Amino acid sequence: MRRAAPLWLLPLALLAWSARAGEPPVIASAAPDHVAISLYRDPARNPDRPLPAADDEEPLGGFALIRETRALDLPPGPVTVRFEGVSSSIIPESALLRGGGRPRETNFDRRLLSQRGLIDAFTGQQVLLRTTDPASGKATHERVRIRSGPEALIVERRGGFEAVQCSGLPQTMLYDAVPAGLNPVPTLSMALGDQPGGRTLLELTYLATNFDWQSNYVGEVSADADAVDLFAWLTVASGDSTSFAGADMAVTAGRIAFFATDQRDDETEWEAEERRAEEEANDPWHPDNIEIWFDCWPQGSTGAAPGSPLLFGPGSQPSRRPQYSLGMVQGWGGGCGDGGECEEIMVTASRIAPREDIGDYKLYRVPQPTTLGARSRKQIAFLEKPRVKAELLHLFAASGDDFDGWDARTVLRIDNRKGGALGEPLPGGQVALFQRRAGEPMLVAETDLKDKAVGELVDLTLSDPEDIWVDADRDEIASGDDWTRYRITVENESETAERVEIGFENDRDYVIDRISRPVTRRDGKRIWSAVVPAGGKRTIDYRVREVAPVGADNQDDWEGPE
Repeated sequence: MRRAAPLWLLPLALLAWSARAGEPPVIASAAPDHVAISLYRDPARNPDRPLPAADDEEPLGGFALIRETRALDLPPGPVTVRFEGVSSSIIPESALLRGGGRPRETNFDRRLLSQRGLIDAFTGQQVLLRTTDPASGKATHERVRIRSGPEALIVERRGGFEAVQCSGLPQTMLYDAVPAGLNPVPTLSMALGDQPGGRTLLELTYLATNFDWQSNYVGEVSADADAVDLFAWLTVASGDSTSFAGADMAVTAGRIAFFATDQRDDETEWEAEERRAEEEANDPWHPDNIEIWFDCWPQGSTGAAPGSPLLFGPGSQPSRRPQYSLGMVQGWGGGCGDGGECEEIMVTASRIAPREDIGDYKLYRVPQPTTLGARSRKQIAFLEKPRVKAELLHLFAASGDDFDGWDARTVLRIDNRKGGALGEPLPGGQVALFQRRAGEPMLVAETDLKDKAVGELVDLTLSDPEDIWVDADRDEIASGDDWTRYRITVENESETAERVEIGFENDRDYVIDRISRPVTRRDGKRIWSAVVPAGGKRTIDYRVREVAPVGADNQDDWEGPE
């Protein structure tokens, strides 16, 4: 016989029932009506490091500012809105909502409907295992219980336990239902306070990690190396599992600090990083300090071991890998599809991302809506400048008492003066230079470029040309107690006149003075520039003086550099 509940429990039951009955309604927004994405580069990645491949498991180090617009019909009063299809790398605490009532609570549902999520949810429960006979094609079904997974799936079945991926048979897991809490897409829920209801335009803005972008330059150098046709791509990368269709996209050039830290009040940032590294190294349960591997036994099993596609997983999607033509000519590139057909991609002024100035930063806005797919790479043209003035130079450096005439650097210097043929800020990235030989564009150099503002010199390092020989030797011509006078002789054994530059720079132990030729000052250095004729020489003299150590007896008598 069922006993009646005590009278003192009835008020609590009524309160619980009324709380459930009075919960705010839940309104779901399946997808944004409009998306705008602004991407920022990884501040720790140097321009000489390419973007990781699309299938690389390491997350990207940049981030994005994403703004979504969604129109919803809301009931008046408190309501919970589910924003489905947000970035899977969203930083929930950065979310900002405009429109509707003031948010009172925010929740981000990270458990996605995936193979890993299903196996995790059904571990310990029974599912249906379908096994297909590869000879007859006949399928059999059996109830099994998942015991571990998903990296190495172990099931309990009649006769014992089995590692599914080691069976050597085509097998598929079938689930009775979708477990509660698993979402097909990343979802952000916001509980709003009192609001008037009706048709409401909501604007959700948030930060998300796992994005990055980079500049890639392609230049065709003229035969005399006095001009270059310059073309540039914005290579945009997403490691996110969400696709953003028809988005307004922009990238921001410039280094923006972006980090999360548990730095203590009495620590510098460097000290905090060292402390965290030491704590991780000494933690035996830190993931980086635990080595786990699985393998099928006996060796030679026909099953798919870890590292190969799992037999119970979905088949891999076909991927399109276009073959790019060698070189770029006036901003077009060829691509061939899987069927062998080729298409020409024309780049016109209307499809080039224009630049906007935001203080010291530069914004490049894609001129038409574009789709940034999940875990994808996309290239967008942002610069096309024909016949930019250029010059081939050979650079030497005299630093303090050091000089190495064999350590010359050959560069292609591009004129980036304000009002010049280029006159554009250049975001750092990778550069490929081509030059026509026998009518065909041939690769002559691959180098990198740091961020350059208008007015800064743009020197692209080249490999040593095979038909140009420019050397410099240094000889001592006089000396004293604390000084030495040197002469540098630059010799050009080429068949053409060559321009050279020597930069003179002090260091902590020596200063340079009494340079015999006129010099200019640039970036804290004194620069001597000269044209050395074919088969000719040029010389320059200078003095190196030793700096008196701090606290030495003759410190007050030292005159310093002229």
